[in-house]
Formats: sequence, C-alpha cells, structure tokens
Amino acid sequence: MRCHYEVLGVDQNATEDDLKKAYKKLALQWHPDKNPDRIAEAQQRFLEVRAAYEVLSDSRERAWYDAHRDVMLQKSSGDDYQDDTINIFPFFTSSCYQGYNDSENGFYTIYNKLFKDIAEQDLKASTDKTIEIPEFGTSESSYDDVVGPFYAYWSSYCTLRSYVWKEEHDTREAMDRRVRRLMEQENKKLRDKAKKERNEEVRELVAFVKKRDKRVQLRKIYLEEQAAQKKKTDAERRNREKQKKLEELANYKESQWMSFQDLEKQLDDLENSVKNQFQEAKMNNNGEDQNDNLDDSDDDINELYCVACNKSFKSDKAFLNHENSRKHKEFVQLMKAHIQQENEDLSLNTQDQVELTNADYDQFVQLPTNNQSSKSKKKKKKQRRNNKENDASSDEQTETLVSNEQNEEEEEESAAPTVTKKKDKSTTETNPEASQEPIILQCFVCKEEFSSRNALFKHIKELDHAKPIQVKSEPKAKGKSKKK
Repeated sequence: MRCHYEVLGVDQNATEDDLKKAYKKLALQWHPDKNPDRIAEAQQRFLEVRAAYEVLSDSRERAWYDAHRDVMLQKSSGDDYQDDTINIFPFFTSSCYQGYNDSENGFYTIYNKLFKDIAEQDLKASTDKTIEIPEFGTSESSYDDVVGPFYAYWSSYCTLRSYVWKEEHDTREAMDRRVRRLMEQENKKLRDKAKKERNEEVRELVAFVKKRDKRVQLRKIYLEEQAAQKKKTDAERRNREKQKKLEELANYKESQWMSFQDLEKQLDDLENSVKNQFQEAKMNNNGEDQNDNLDDSDDDINELYCVACNKSFKSDKAFLNHENSRKHKEFVQLMKAHIQQENEDLSLNTQDQVELTNADYDQFVQLPTNNQSSKSKKKKKKQRRNNKENDASSDEQTETLVSNEQNEEEEEESAAPTVTKKKDKSTTETNPEASQEPIILQCFVCKEEFSSRNALFKHIKELDHAKPIQVKSEPKAKGKSKKK
C-alpha cells in the first residue's frame, strides 16, 4: 500500500482544488481505455488513484488518515508485526473489492469476511461466550434485520481483546509493591491506548464501508420517499380538513341565542325598559313633590289659629304662650264685650246668654293639633322661604290687600262675630289649591251662613245687624303695631 499523497503526486498541505486537478490528470492518464496495450496495469493504477482521491477528498477521512498514516503504511507492509490482530488498513480503499455484488471479490463478500474475522478474534479473547455480534450480510440482506443492527453495533465498536502484548514492564521483576503498582499503571495506560486506537480504526472502517454500502443508500432513498409521501399525505389531509371546515362554515346557521339581530333587539328592549323605569321614577318623584305641597297646604290649614287676634301658630307651645299673653286677653275681653253688647241690643234673654270663657272658646273653635315631624317642618320652612324670595312683589300686593281687609274688619268688628278656620297668609300665597277651599261665614244675629265676606258685610248693612261699640283700647292702632 502506497501513501495516498504519493499516489496523487501532491504534498500533505494540498488544497481541494489541487487534489481535484491531480485526480483528473491521473484518471485520464491511467484509464483502461487510454492504455489498451497494458490494461491490467492501467486498471490497478486507476483504482489506486480513485481510492486515494476518495479518502483525501473527504475532510473527515483525510483527518483520520493524516493521524494514522505512518502506522497504516508500516502495518500494511508487515514490518515488525508481532501480534495476530487483523490488519484492516488495506481495506480502507475501494481497490480491495470489485463491484458491489456477492462475488468472491465483491464488496459484500470482502467486508463480510473481514468483520466476521474481527468478531471471531474478539469472541475468542472474551470470557463471555454468549455475546452475539451481528454480521455484515449480503447484498440481499434486509435492512431492518441485518443491516441496521450491524451498523448500530459496529459504529460504537469496543474491542474485547486485552492487548497485554502491548505492555512494556514485567511486574514480576518489580523490586517492591510500589514499583509494581507503578508498572501496572504504566502497562494499563499502554493497553488502554492500544484499545482506543483499535476502536478508532474499526469505527473509521465502518464509516468508510457505510458510506459506500448500496443498501444504506437505498434505505436513505426509501426514507426520503416515505418522508415525502407522508408530507404529501399530511398536506392532502390538511386540505381536506380545510375544505370540510369551509363547507361547514358555508352551511353554518347561526344559533338564535348567538344572533346579533336578536342581541340588538334585546338591547333595544332593555334600553326602553330602563327608559320607562326612569320616567316612572321621575313621575313618582313629581307626584311626591305635589303630595309634599298638598301636605304643606294641609299643614298650613292645620296650623293653630287665634280668631280673636287673627294670628296662626306652628306649635302648641307657641299657641299656649299666646293665650297667656296680655294682648290676647285684651282681644278676648273685647270680643266678649262685643258679643254681650249685641245680645243686649237684640234683647236676647240674659238667661239664655252664656258667658264665653277661654275653655268654651277653645271648645268652640276646635283648635287643630300640630303633629308635624321635624323633617316636614324643615322642608316646609325651606319651601316657604324660597317662595317668599321668588314672590316678593306678589307679597307686597297681598299685604296691601290684607291690610285693607283688616281695616274694614276693624270698622265692622261689631258685625263680624263669626268663628271660622282661617289659613295663614303664607299658605294662601304658596298653595293656591288650598285657598280654593270654601270658608263658611255666619251672621251671629240671624245665624245665616255666607260664602264670602262681601256677602256677609252686605247682609249686615242691609239688615242693620251690627252697631259700633266703645272699647277702652284702640284695636286699630294695636293691629298696626302688630303688623309692624
């Protein structure tokens, strides 16, 4: 076996372009068709050139060849070969076989015999005789049964031989235990190194054979076809699923509860319902305001009223304090004197006359009780204050009319012995609905009832049912001071 670099005529630092040029040149030179007079020599040189180029053109094989070139050349020549280890370096070339067939010099026959010999050496040196080492097989061997298991085992090959012949020290010659241990350590390193080299050699040979094995190439093509077929099948399946989904989408009928139109209708109904509820609540609030106004008017009607003094009071306590006041007592005495004078003028039986006391006055007037809550009092007070501010001008006119009516009353006091329930001026101003209720006026002489003061005053003037009387105090002046 010659060096591959010498066969191609290049140095060890040659580039890929240099190797390619040298190979083309030598291939044309030693091609059998170009050398018809020496065909045998030409075939041998041509195979040698091609084997050298195949190894050096592969970067991985070239790196391993560069590392073991000297050992391969030395062992291939047979110099200093002391052990019986099978020399595998002559099989790192395609010139060792002829064609990829099962003939005597064929690819499968040569390498099947080589790996079988290596396995027999390992089994002979191994203590475990039950180990089964897969064979290389033939060109017709099944990949799953033979080819696959073979490359799986030999690609991670580990020799079973001990390589004790690589030891340099004889431990029997050691002087003491320490030296013997050092010798053992050194011998172990040498054995491990030899095993490592052998393992690398066999693994590299397996890679070399696998690259050129037609069964592996066919398997690779088969797997690629299977992958392409699977890819095509997956694509067709996805297209069918996509088409099916499109058909389902085209035939899809939206559920009623998912319909957007129904959703819009529901939203409209909800909006209308909320709107109606808001309107009802607003109307109820307005009704409550009106009821509050009516309640205020009723409260005003139910206010405590003093007929003698023409005053109204908001609480029982204020009314009681008014009854104990000096002015109230003077007006009561004035009313009593006026009633007695009318009785004398009308010649009524004195026995039938009943003296009008405060108790009788209270019983006759039937004063209403004031059970207003503090909340309604505050609300009525606030409403009255707002009405007074907004109706300032109307208040002035009303005061003028009331003062005129009061003056007429004072002039005709003797003819107005009527007892009625009067409303406060503020009630009339703020609650016109309450002022529309009829006021019953009665003539004290003939007991005839009238619906208005004008009718009563007209009756008194026509029938002369009233005469002026003299009193100690002047009520007109007191009434003016009261207004002030």
